[in-house]
Amino acid sequence: MTYFIYTFTGGLCNYFSCVNLLPKKLSVLKSFLLFLYAFGSLFLFNHVYGQAGTFITLTGILIIVCIITKNDYLSLGCYLFGYLYIIAFNYLFMYIAGEVLKMDMISMLKHDIMNIAFSCLYCVYCGVTTKLIGIFIHKKLNISKYLTNQHMLKAILIDLFLLVFFFVFNFSYGERLGYNYGVIALNGIIFLLLFSITVFLMYSIYKVTMGEQAYKFRMAQYENLQSYTEKLENSYGIMRKFKHDYMNILSTMSGFMEENDMDGLIEYYEKRVLPISHSFSESDTKLGALSKIKDTAMKSLLSSKFIYTMEIGINLKIELTEIIDDLVMDTLDLSRIIGIFLDNSIEAAMDTNEKELYYCMFYRDNDLYIIIRNTSLPLSHAISQLCSHGISTKGEDRGVGLYNVSLILSNYNNIIWDTTYEEPYFTQKLILRKGVK
Repeated sequence: MTYFIYTFTGGLCNYFSCVNLLPKKLSVLKSFLLFLYAFGSLFLFNHVYGQAGTFITLTGILIIVCIITKNDYLSLGCYLFGYLYIIAFNYLFMYIAGEVLKMDMISMLKHDIMNIAFSCLYCVYCGVTTKLIGIFIHKKLNISKYLTNQHMLKAILIDLFLLVFFFVFNFSYGERLGYNYGVIALNGIIFLLLFSITVFLMYSIYKVTMGEQAYKFRMAQYENLQSYTEKLENSYGIMRKFKHDYMNILSTMSGFMEENDMDGLIEYYEKRVLPISHSFSESDTKLGALSKIKDTAMKSLLSSKFIYTMEIGINLKIELTEIIDDLVMDTLDLSRIIGIFLDNSIEAAMDTNEKELYYCMFYRDNDLYIIIRNTSLPLSHAISQLCSHGISTKGEDRGVGLYNVSLILSNYNNIIWDTTYEEPYFTQKLILRKGVK
């Protein structure tokens, strides 16, 4: 009975260290299978191989996480981080309990009641604290939004894996090498210090990366705003010129009318008036709709993208029929998402004969709807695969954009993201629900 409770609580701790720290919530079935493996491997192999059986449990969970998250470095790193956390503090608390109870660790481990009590209490501790840590790093720090560099994530993963490997080696083979439990626990505390240093380094990387991301966004926002301002200045210059020409046109036309020269008036209108009216280009008319968007950052982003869209010959249609003054979600996050959508849409539309792009924003029952539709060649992958890292219709070493969108939206419960393709139109629709937590 003691062995069953010991391995059951151990399986739960392994389960908590994984599920509570993953960036995305697992389904009930996947969570159950993960716990079943963690408990089953501990129950079967610890009795035979002792602590060395931990290698089997650890390796199996890593493989399962790799499969269900499709080789996501961040998810693998989060699990290894969680595993280091529960093991390091397990040995720390065992050492403290031994000092408080004046018992050596061998006696405490062989004492059934003490062993069961410690295992159950520590299991509850792991469940609560890993849940809080998961909320902190994913909801407050929002690490998935900033740690997107795959090379950096791979380096962090390797560092965590090596630290876990030597940690497991220490407590699994320490006894066979002649270490007593006190020495193993002391080594565990040393590894806890190494773990703390690793946490500090990871947090420093996060702060630097967050600062770089914020700086890049501010620079992009500044460039977009500058482009938008230049466009407004050009439009204002055209308006001043037209106002001047307009007065001259009226004077000239009044002369034709006073002389009742209708043929001359018609000829003058066709040769002089119509060309001047063309100075009000189609782009000015379309971009004028952006005045309904009150957020400066979003307005400047859209104007920059749309100016480029029209310059390269894409037929653009903008539908903004009402004032957009509440974006519902964080402006930085929404700007990144819309920027990715538009970049993909522009690139896809250029490959087609029709070259069409449609952008629409409107409210319905206080929810903000954003629709981006573009012409596209037939997709080479299923829509469900496009959000996976490395999957793209644009060739190798691509496919990061929509994956980053999925990471950003994973931090929101009030966003509905729908992607459809009906030849020749590819459509992205976002519904930002107000008041939904």
